[in-house]
Amino acid sequence: MALRFPHLSRLIKDDRGTFMFIGDSANHSFLQNIRRIVRDRVGDCIFVDDPMRHYMVEACPSKGHNSILHHGTEPPPRPTEDEAKSFVYWYRQATHSILQLFDDAKICDDILDWLRLPQEPVDAISATYSLILAIGAQACPDDYDERAERHFNYGRYVTLATLMDDPSIATTQCHVLIAMYLLAQSRRNAAFMYLGIAVRGAYALGLHREDVSALYDETEYMTRERLWKGIRTLDLFMSASLGRPPATLETRDTASKEHYSAMNDLSYIFENILTEVYAKRMITTECLKKISELHRGWATRFGGGLRVDNIPPRDEVQTEAGTGPNLGLIHLKEAYYWTIMLLSRPFLIDYISSSSPPEERDSSSTPSQPTSSLSPSRNILAQACVDSAVRTIDLFQPLLTNKLTPKRLPFVVNSAFAASLIIGVALFSDLEGSVPLRRKRLGDACKVLEKFSVHDPVTKRYLGIIEKLISACDTFLELQQQKRMVYNNDLIGRLFGRLDEEITMKDAKTTNGNSGDVTQWHRVWEGEPVALSQPTPPATETSAMVNSHTENETLGEIRYDCDDPSLQNQSMVSDIGNFLSPRTLWFDAYDNGTLFPTVGVSMLDFASLEGDHHNG
Repeated sequence: MALRFPHLSRLIKDDRGTFMFIGDSANHSFLQNIRRIVRDRVGDCIFVDDPMRHYMVEACPSKGHNSILHHGTEPPPRPTEDEAKSFVYWYRQATHSILQLFDDAKICDDILDWLRLPQEPVDAISATYSLILAIGAQACPDDYDERAERHFNYGRYVTLATLMDDPSIATTQCHVLIAMYLLAQSRRNAAFMYLGIAVRGAYALGLHREDVSALYDETEYMTRERLWKGIRTLDLFMSASLGRPPATLETRDTASKEHYSAMNDLSYIFENILTEVYAKRMITTECLKKISELHRGWATRFGGGLRVDNIPPRDEVQTEAGTGPNLGLIHLKEAYYWTIMLLSRPFLIDYISSSSPPEERDSSSTPSQPTSSLSPSRNILAQACVDSAVRTIDLFQPLLTNKLTPKRLPFVVNSAFAASLIIGVALFSDLEGSVPLRRKRLGDACKVLEKFSVHDPVTKRYLGIIEKLISACDTFLELQQQKRMVYNNDLIGRLFGRLDEEITMKDAKTTNGNSGDVTQWHRVWEGEPVALSQPTPPATETSAMVNSHTENETLGEIRYDCDDPSLQNQSMVSDIGNFLSPRTLWFDAYDNGTLFPTVGVSMLDFASLEGDHHNG
């Protein structure tokens, strides 16, 4: 089995008109494929013809504005100790399991000691701590956006002014923090560039080699390992979300029990998906087996890596601010589900495309080929994609109501959007599963995106896309229901006749003894899957394929055309009674007792009094 990718890579404009590369793994490329499917099933609509469909929404500074020169050279006002503690708390919340660059037990005290200095030195420590405060203020639910921007501009200014001559741990840490801030600020391309500098610094320092880090003492070893893990996490996330080649390559045995990190092991799975699948633009059986084996291994041992990643094994955690969601565990699980979605997403598109309506297939192909003819492995991979998307949306529900949720979570937003697209496009297929439940999950996904859209223009754009997709889904489901009603009405009319239809001369002259039609009705009565045997006219706009699936049973696929005169002919089933009589429904079961015992009128008054008593 080898599944080749459609050519989806494209250049897309940013707000300045510059063309940026977006590859196959990016959500935007997947979105364009969904638009093609929706156009095939529904036609032109606001989702398909979105005027912003060829643009990349970014929160870029205005053209010609240099925030470093205008606002970054002067130190920002120092926060109070309470504010500093709050900012550090929100920094840890927003970056939990993503960036663990520092010792959580010491970082807050170190920043407070730095703030107590009579004069801030312009050095690596000032740059690092300013950037930490900036990320914390940015994530805080209260309105500290201006303070966050000032801390960020100053931290970036000090980094560029004092730390760019030679690679160092501090230089690399600062560029990672800058990338994280820009990512949360919806400036993905800028974050991508700063992370590139951090990656080159990491390679210059030998962070990519564990044997090199092992030459240092334990404290320095852990600092280097934490920094490499953070770089890997950001690199694989941005590479996958933007469809660009990863900049890092893992040389460690990430499954080793010694210092096992669940997040770093998961990054290795991301790397394999991007380099073995999306870079080669095809999926082979061997590749699928290899990556699925990595998934199974990770799922069995990830609990053992939570301690190294400083993630409690609980859904909620008790912090100094109260009981909040375990964002470290949420980040870890949503990344795991995202790897499954990335791997299986091409199979979902292949599944849906293979079950396209018959009028859009090649006229030389066999009509009404059921989607079940696809290999079982492709079917289950398509199902796995939707299942992971549903689990992702369920995972994010605690974030909606808890007050200790940061207001910016780019990793969560990305996964919520990816899952929403998958659930939405699945509604255009006949995959097993409850349509109402999936439709409800789309609504739940909108709530997640809506929560973060207040402060994030990219999330606001994502929300608008999903709302348009929901409208297209509702239109498609309504069309499918109308087609089923037309078909059912036709069957009922042919069984019992119609009083509200004009009898034409053509109907009166039609032969009554059509044996094929009788055989067909016999199958309907016996409960067998049926495919109408009337000749099929050339494909038209009104022909369709209705898959009458229930949650537990497939009733078969029925091809029909509302304009086919043979389907409107009522006289062809005039001898339907010839085959109804052998199927007998016995009423003996109702003879054993009285269905409606006789009671006196007084019982009505008694029942009325009893009802009033209970209501009172």
